Amino acid sequence: MTNSQNILEVNDLVKHFPIHRGFFRKVVGQVRAVDGVSFHIRRGECLGLVGESGCGKTTVGRCIIRLLDPTSGSLAFRANGETKHLAQLESEELKEVRRDIAMVFQDPYSSLDPKMTIADVIAEPLHIHQIGSRRERMESVAELLRTVGLSPYQMNRYPHEFSGGQRQRIGIARALALRPRLIVCDEPVSALDVSVQAQVLNLLSDLQDEFDLTFLFIAHDLNVVEYMSHRVMVMYLGKIVEMADAEAIYKTPKHPYSEALLMAIPIPDPRSPIQRVPLEGGVPDPSNPPPGCAFHPRCQHAKDICRQETPELVAKEGTEHYVACHLADELDLMGYEARSKMANG
Repeated sequence: MTNSQNILEVNDLVKHFPIHRGFFRKVVGQVRAVDGVSFHIRRGECLGLVGESGCGKTTVGRCIIRLLDPTSGSLAFRANGETKHLAQLESEELKEVRRDIAMVFQDPYSSLDPKMTIADVIAEPLHIHQIGSRRERMESVAELLRTVGLSPYQMNRYPHEFSGGQRQRIGIARALALRPRLIVCDEPVSALDVSVQAQVLNLLSDLQDEFDLTFLFIAHDLNVVEYMSHRVMVMYLGKIVEMADAEAIYKTPKHPYSEALLMAIPIPDPRSPIQRVPLEGGVPDPSNPPPGCAFHPRCQHAKDICRQETPELVAKEGTEHYVACHLADELDLMGYEARSKMANG
């Protein structure tokens, strides 16, 4: 680890999925879901990861918790003063590390076994790691349910008896069962109603303070990410294109894709003269990405260099604002705050 304040350091993470064809299932190509991603997460912070569906956000999260094995790259995780290289761990070592890393999944229904009671769902991590007796586990389940805003008397019910927001609270309780240090939140509120989203976000924020948690918060809703995150990474077609403090991203984006995502946030005024400008075209095929900057086919500012050379993710001079754009110093992009003032003025 290069910094003792970092709980996780990801360096050049790559995850490619082979494309098989023919009777003999010959490999004819690779889907580049994650293509050389590097970042770090400081202890106690919430790092937001945002981008369109299919950009590789969830794959990054699943590689960190080793639900998927990375194709290459390093994942250094610090716990109890010791650094573990997650990509190299075998099953028994990985089982121990998973006491410190948990995940909250996107769909609160499909991530819960419909044949198990809530008590068994939440106690399963404790059972796997052989923590406590049956009675002690049930006491822990009752306490976890209270922590996430549910009642212990509900522990013998089944997932289908709960609403979507309640099921997500159950998923959060399960993630907390082993008192992890890092939680990967994979779009934890995208399947919920807006009113319920706010409740779950407030719960996560309170839990972070109470248990000194570190979050990797994956989402496609920039409003949600801005509310939760200290820093934000913007991802496009398997690569990080911008990374900075949440406030900097929202006020002064440096990458045209970040600006396009901010333009997609609706202004809460139906009479506003400001219209959203949708991106032209679609996300390129990750098995055959375009040369140069992957965003250039949809970028209105693209020049010849953008079509020929892949930009590196570099810091703006004297800041921790990283951007992968050849034209970052030339463009004057609009942040959400400026757009809101124009709409209201």
